Amino acid sequence: MSAPTTKKNTLERVPHSKPPFTIGDIKKAIPPHCFKRSLLRSFSYAVYDLTLVSLFYYIATTYFHLLASPHKYIAWPAYWTLQGCVCTGVWVIAHECGHHAFSDYRWVDDTVGLILHSALMVPYFSWKYSHRRHHSNTGSLEREEVFVPKSKYKMAWYC
Repeated sequence: MSAPTTKKNTLERVPHSKPPFTIGDIKKAIPPHCFKRSLLRSFSYAVYDLTLVSLFYYIATTYFHLLASPHKYIAWPAYWTLQGCVCTGVWVIAHECGHHAFSDYRWVDDTVGLILHSALMVPYFSWKYSHRRHHSNTGSLEREEVFVPKSKYKMAWYC
């Protein structure tokens, strides 16, 4: 059995000094082949996810109305969950297009990103620019637009 732990102030657990490594050190530790983009592999992921989205949609719209009443109440939430997971994969691919990680060709990234973002009803180019700003200001309490943590002085005393 482990020893009982005492609850400490959460602010004491927050790192307050720089780590002994840099982002460059982390990148050097990753093998170079991990940074190579493959157009074939990228499209295979996109086609796979879009095929699953289409298949799940076809099954739901073709067969769910044939189910008995109690089974419909199980089938639809299961469909929503599965479709949501696969559409999250589509979102990740679209997100990587905005980072120019889908292929070596920016025009391919922008075309695929625009198509996938449009399918997800998210405007691609305005998202791309605001997302770039988000990444350039990550960790800044003054300039970050998406995630702004509470400062130490705004934290409740009981945290």
